[in-house]
Amino acid sequence: MEFLNDEDINKKSKEYYNKTKDIWRDNFHFEPPFGLINDPNGLSYYKGEYYIFFQWNPYGCEHKNKHWGIVKTKNFKDFSIPKIALTPKEYFDKDGCYSGGSIVKDGNLQVFYTGNVKGEKGERISYQCKGILEENGQLKKLGPVISTLPKGYTAHFRDPYIWENNGYYYMILGIQTEKLKGRCVIYKSNDLDNWKFYGELKTSYEDFGFMWECPSFFKIDNKDILIFSPQGIKEEEFRYQNIYQSGYLIGNLNYDTLEFKNNNEFKELDMGFDFYAPQVFKDEKGRNILIGWMGLPEKEEFHCSRENGWIFSLTMPRELTLKNGVLHQNPIEEMRKLRGDKIVSLKNILIEDLNFNEVKENSYELKLDIERREASKIEINFMESNEEHTSLIYDFKKEICIIDRNSMINGEKGIRKFKLHSNGNLKINMFVDKSSVEIYFQDGIEVASLKLYPKKDSFNLSLKSEEGKIKINSLSIWEMNEVNYNE
Repeated sequence: MEFLNDEDINKKSKEYYNKTKDIWRDNFHFEPPFGLINDPNGLSYYKGEYYIFFQWNPYGCEHKNKHWGIVKTKNFKDFSIPKIALTPKEYFDKDGCYSGGSIVKDGNLQVFYTGNVKGEKGERISYQCKGILEENGQLKKLGPVISTLPKGYTAHFRDPYIWENNGYYYMILGIQTEKLKGRCVIYKSNDLDNWKFYGELKTSYEDFGFMWECPSFFKIDNKDILIFSPQGIKEEEFRYQNIYQSGYLIGNLNYDTLEFKNNNEFKELDMGFDFYAPQVFKDEKGRNILIGWMGLPEKEEFHCSRENGWIFSLTMPRELTLKNGVLHQNPIEEMRKLRGDKIVSLKNILIEDLNFNEVKENSYELKLDIERREASKIEINFMESNEEHTSLIYDFKKEICIIDRNSMINGEKGIRKFKLHSNGNLKINMFVDKSSVEIYFQDGIEVASLKLYPKKDSFNLSLKSEEGKIKINSLSIWEMNEVNYNE
């Protein structure tokens, strides 16, 4: 493999945007120009722009050679061309610049990440490192701020996330105990340079997987929220159906004892096939915004875009709100500016079967509000042709939602099932892109994300009910425009 310098990678990235896109290149989901993208990192709003750092292997579609990439935007419509932000080449990060977070202090954007190193005997060594954004827009590495492991834990110790509380800075990291249990630990600092081990975060989840990754910690409406991605959870009929999960706990952190009194069970953030390692940041409007990786570890072989030299994408930015003790996720309002023509608009009609011939490509938003009436089920088929389709099925009687992609020709098959309370009134907001789909249910109380690789002519959309008609209170479909990438 020929390794390029950062300037050559950036040049190659710029050249990509002058080329014709392949059929699975998304219009409004961010994906790498080439190589592999995974965790969003260092998300921040800084000097009028949104900074989206991300894990990037620019050399191939495998989990190797982990760099940080960077893309910036002011409006989530016009983006900078992706560039390299961190390269793994120092003694403390030579085998990978792994995930981390950021914080703005004294007008400076500072980033923290895990430097991954393989020792002479193949052992894992983890350094927690710092960088700062210089005036020229480049990240300058400042080296490790934590170089040793806390006692009682393995070297699976990574993904620093930083916040401030009452004049002190706190760093939360995912870690594994020597008994192979997932946990989070917290460090404390008064200057972001000198960090002391403060202790293990105490939750009610003592035996919940073998590793916790990518924590975020933030506050909404005076409630502390912990997001993390546990590995090693046993699958159940209606939850934990992916290889690894991402979800949250809501409660209050006692900063003296590190006891986190959670008010809820661990709840998954996304019930689809392809979602992991989300990160949350706050913008200038006070919004808590989440971006996740539309992918999962150990699943690369199923993604057909590899044959075109790229793999995976990021979710649309989602605003988080807290209602009745449950996090709600909805696309940020800026996504509406990507709407093109409204091609379907229906209100107050009874139907059993609808084909939306107005849809001519996989780049649209569907917003639907329906009442059950006599129907027992509703089925929405999308990315549909005579050869294939993906189905979204809702059973009004059992209040179960099913997403079925078994008929798709390309990619991984499978079914996802989850409980969804509707009381006979179902609300869906679905965004279909060339190879990425996000479905928001009941004003964001549940979300499902999935990667699909349809044939060129598989773009039809249809809706039907079983055992009676449904009432469409409102149904709208908009074409979705492409985002722009420029210097």
